[in-house]
Amino acid sequence: MSFIAVFLVASIIGAAMVAWVIVWATNRAASSAVTRHFKASEYILETGNPPPEWLAAPVWKRLLGNPFASARSLGALARLDEMIRFFEQCSFYEDEFAREQHLAQLEAIRRKWQTVKDR
Repeated sequence: MSFIAVFLVASIIGAAMVAWVIVWATNRAASSAVTRHFKASEYILETGNPPPEWLAAPVWKRLLGNPFASARSLGALARLDEMIRFFEQCSFYEDEFAREQHLAQLEAIRRKWQTVKDR
């Protein structure tokens, strides 16, 4: 009977540890995404250019044998659109006015990039 009790306690502890790891990993990934988007947004609004990491070739392309592959093919506009969609749903703003101002600035940059691309 004591073997079953030990097994149950060990199973509960194991399940709790697995749940904790899942929650920790999820929080870390979410925090990383928020930080990455806000840093990229800050860089874009200060310089008017895509962040340098958007212009570097992705690691997987370099590993597949094309070290000079450009991330421009991924599209800075597509990344900017993804970031704008993220900020439309993001809850890290003081109020709705701050969100609207931030999105308006990003949309202005997007229009500028689109006109440069269309030339």
